Amino acid sequence: MLIKVGILIIGFIFAAILPYSLKKSLKHINIDLKKYTLSFLTIKKLYGNKYIKNYRKLLFIIALLLYIYFWLLVEHYDIKKHKNLLKIIDICVTSLTLLAFVPYDMNPYSIKNLSNTLQRLFHNLLSLTVFLSILILTVTFQNIIIKKYLFLGIIGFVIIFFTIFSIIYGLIKDGLNGFTELSFINGISIWIIFTTIYTVLFSC
Repeated sequence: MLIKVGILIIGFIFAAILPYSLKKSLKHINIDLKKYTLSFLTIKKLYGNKYIKNYRKLLFIIALLLYIYFWLLVEHYDIKKHKNLLKIIDICVTSLTLLAFVPYDMNPYSIKNLSNTLQRLFHNLLSLTVFLSILILTVTFQNIIIKKYLFLGIIGFVIIFFTIFSIIYGLIKDGLNGFTELSFINGISIWIIFTTIYTVLFSC
């Protein structure tokens, strides 16, 4: 029961904090999400230290909540024997934490400006790692529990499928931008909400 309470609290906090915080911040920022990604919020000369610090705090909180949430799911569903899942959780949390320390650099790639180029490259690699590891984490979890919890597994896969579809559609239509990233964030939030509700109300 305590684990279920923890999943309920962490799940709804996690699913609400990122969309709400971004929505609140974007209201006060002049940024074209059709053209720029959310990483531009970490550019000091555009938005100052305030948004960099807030962005960094947000990533730290998300990394912590993500770790606690999946740790509780692993405990509740007794799937600690699946070592690959635990490794993916570590990769997600580590990449999110590192991303907080590496702001985006808007300067184009150039050998003449090697430090900025490496910073931009490292930021993009970390962002890609976060994106892929979270998707792989959710898919791996679904694949593990679908054998015992068929409904949870099927609906979870449907949510993930539509999230991936919306991302691919956005990439094809407009390329990588803020709206594509928000589609991913909203999709993961919906998955967490559904998984939390099902786990608390219907799982053993």
